[in-house]
Amino acid sequence: MPKLYVFAIGGTGSRVLKSLTMLLASGVSTGYEIVPIILDPDSSAADVAKTEQLLNEYRNINKSVAPSSEKMFFKNKMESLGEVIGAVGANALGSEFRLGIGGLNGGKFKDFIDYNLLEDGGSNQALIDVLFSESNLNLDLEVGFQGNPNIGSIVLNKFTESEEFNHFANSFNGNDRIFIISSIFGGTGAAGFPLILKNIRQGLVNGKNYDHLRNAVVGAITVMPYFKLDGDNTDNIQSSTFYSKTKAALHYYHKNISSSKDINALYYIADDNNNVYKNVVGGVGQKNDSHFVELAAALAIVDFANDDSLSTNGGYAQNPKYKEFGVNDLSASNPVITFKDLAQETQNQIQLNLTQLLFFSLYLENEINEKLKAPFAKESSPVIDQNFLSSIFYGKLVGFLDQYRIWLAEMKRNKISFSPYNIHEIIDNQGSVIGLKPQNDDLMQLVSGINQRSSMFKLFQEKSYDLMTSTLNESRKEKYATVENKLMTQFHDATAKVITKYLF
Repeated sequence: MPKLYVFAIGGTGSRVLKSLTMLLASGVSTGYEIVPIILDPDSSAADVAKTEQLLNEYRNINKSVAPSSEKMFFKNKMESLGEVIGAVGANALGSEFRLGIGGLNGGKFKDFIDYNLLEDGGSNQALIDVLFSESNLNLDLEVGFQGNPNIGSIVLNKFTESEEFNHFANSFNGNDRIFIISSIFGGTGAAGFPLILKNIRQGLVNGKNYDHLRNAVVGAITVMPYFKLDGDNTDNIQSSTFYSKTKAALHYYHKNISSSKDINALYYIADDNNNVYKNVVGGVGQKNDSHFVELAAALAIVDFANDDSLSTNGGYAQNPKYKEFGVNDLSASNPVITFKDLAQETQNQIQLNLTQLLFFSLYLENEINEKLKAPFAKESSPVIDQNFLSSIFYGKLVGFLDQYRIWLAEMKRNKISFSPYNIHEIIDNQGSVIGLKPQNDDLMQLVSGINQRSSMFKLFQEKSYDLMTSTLNESRKEKYATVENKLMTQFHDATAKVITKYLF
């Protein structure tokens, strides 16, 4: 299977990657093995750590399931760069999805560029003083570039010279693709995107020529401002600078990327809703709720992967495409998005898959312990029993699905609100979302704005889980390679039958 290398730059990159992982878990198809590469100088960033943990959980579940069909949850293969290069005989980098940036071990920017080693008062030091302010030079890189792309461009150049980037170039094949996720209004993403793209199009990595890399099909999502930060003008990062940075970056991208045909498909997305996040400069305190913009940005990756018309010749993109994401009419006073507010193509991509995974999650949470004697569990081989429900695999699966429900609940309470389901958020004492609860026990009333099709279904009121069980029992004579494979296949088939018959 060809590989899609996804460079997720900065905090926004990681959050979009999180949404992509949820789409893959639900069964959305890309046709590529996904190789996530997280680039973030903030080693303690909470959002990045959460995404990295989620990627590891997804990969482990996918390997245990050993997908044998296109109609399964967790079917899309995912590997780290370390695993990929290990498979071709290079030195493995381990199983982490986040890659280090050479020479960056915290400290101040002036230490990174060896400012103090320059001749005191000499011409080189004087030039540095002209290019960078005192606050720039004393910037603590422990928590990233803090909205300074001029600093980010210098530091991230080290990554393109690194052993890790060299391994990426060696592992890349002619049928593989590349996608770059970055924001345009901060420091890390705005600097990282053009640098990585430039090095790919040059096809020159550490003195080696890579023609297949130079002619790669490359896509990118440019995430423009979609939130604001609280605080005042003494903070290092200020919302008031987001739009000016965005305009400057867009002008640069037009002149140096679009006009030179460096990119095959460039996606734009933004939101002008006044969503306000707490102004935390990196670290473990930077925890933002998931946002619909991140889900829409993840859909750009799916769109790119499934577009067979993209090609590159001589290092130039042939007939490049530029796309924006939009929704149907949205009330400014009540900015809530349901499935019906999405374009039909987007509805077709996600509404069935996301609903199937939610049905699956709720059934495992509320019903399966009571249904181990049902035909689907005990008659088809291998059996689903209490030993399986106590297994490490099942524990990891339940943990992932917990995160899926949190993801949906966070998007519901965010602004704009993505609220396709009739659910309540479950909040802890610190105000964090820890789960969701359906507004009632009838699964057929779970989807917002969708009425069940059959009036005969009234027989199942308050017992909609029983309909799921009876549909699962239709597979009682089937045999599966493993119990993990059985669980994913049975529930994918059953949820699809129930939802398409009674809802969509």
